[in-house]
Amino acid sequence: MATGDGYALTAASARPLSARHRARRVGLDGVLADLDRAGEACPVPGAAAGAGLTWDAADRVDPAWWPQGVAAVGTGAVLLVSWYRRRRPPLPPGGVRISVVDRTDPERPRYRHVRLVAPRWIPGLPGLGAVRVHAGGIAVCGETLLVADTLSGVRVFRLGDVLRRRHEYVLPQAGAYRLPLGRGPRRLRFSFLSAGDADGRPTLVVGEYRRAADAAPRLARYPLDPATGLPAVDERGRTVAPEVHDDQPRRMQGAAVHGSTWFLSASAGEGVAGDLYVGAPGRWTRHRGALPTGPEDLAWSRPGEELWSVTEAPGNRWVYPIDVRRWRRPSDGG
Repeated sequence: MATGDGYALTAASARPLSARHRARRVGLDGVLADLDRAGEACPVPGAAAGAGLTWDAADRVDPAWWPQGVAAVGTGAVLLVSWYRRRRPPLPPGGVRISVVDRTDPERPRYRHVRLVAPRWIPGLPGLGAVRVHAGGIAVCGETLLVADTLSGVRVFRLGDVLRRRHEYVLPQAGAYRLPLGRGPRRLRFSFLSAGDADGRPTLVVGEYRRAADAAPRLARYPLDPATGLPAVDERGRTVAPEVHDDQPRRMQGAAVHGSTWFLSASAGEGVAGDLYVGAPGRWTRHRGALPTGPEDLAWSRPGEELWSVTEAPGNRWVYPIDVRRWRRPSDGG
């Protein structure tokens, strides 16, 4: 286990919203009152997957937008799912959207897309530009939405800042937490993230996706401030990782922790069922093929009892719960 300045995050502010944009704020409640798409309740393949939902006919197969991250608001009656707009490398993603999913009636889920944007200044005119990250993981802490920025760290959004803009809803970036420059290929990648607790303390779990031939991936923990939902800073204004675990499972897609027990999702290739890992860094139990093909991020709805995950591939796109009580060994603790 390694820690140090190379893993410390520092806060960076975003440009403030203009008065014109602030006047259009409707918040998450405004989106929930204006949902325009119908999902479908459905069974989901995989021994660890409970009955979940899928998208409407267009979103299920859309080749441009790919689901990645998931987060629960409250106890899971509302879910947020991140999608990135796919473009050919080396071009960055074409943008990010968040699906706000209302599961108040689990048999009739409804949702609407909200684009993530960043305030910017076009000469003489304040504007809002696309957020071009992979958004491989998201987390909700109170009113704060944290979005993984693979190469830089974490982007910060406030759910109360959702704007109604012409015929769409957008959510402007409010800030960021960034890694220091340098460290070359061993710079920590923020492939995914989730909010949980470790030994009774709010924590942000971050992990790397690496293929079999790549350097061994890592998992890291950062403390969260329960009052703000933001990474907690020390006297030097930095957020230091108390734990960084090397040599973790390849092809990790999501991680979550509650108490002393960790859960990982890992993909195994297109059309192949994914794996669920339970335990802790250095003492994993691997449940091969327990997840559907293409598993992505993990997020708690009921900490220690129910996780949510999503899958990404067109034609096989589901949002589903995992009853972790079935998969946790007594020796894993709470």
